[in-house]
Amino acid sequence: MLRALVIMVLFCVSELLGLREYTTFLSGTSANINLSWPVASALGLIHLLLYVGFILLAHISLITAGLIAAWNRCKRQPEMEAQAGRIAVTETR
Repeated sequence: MLRALVIMVLFCVSELLGLREYTTFLSGTSANINLSWPVASALGLIHLLLYVGFILLAHISLITAGLIAAWNRCKRQPEMEAQAGRIAVTETR
């Protein structure tokens, strides 16, 4: 969950800084004529990677964390009931 949170925060910072406009390097144009082509394309690539991470990795990580937590809770429940049964049996002896 921590990795998903980090990806989300970095993507939000990227959006707030306006790096989305630098993704125009994909079409061969530059969003800002004051920046050199390598710098503008690097900023666009950073935003593009954060976007893909946000869309794919962050959501999949959160879904996976939820499924693992649910599995652990369901798996722990029978163990706790079995343990409670053993305690009750030993108390009656």
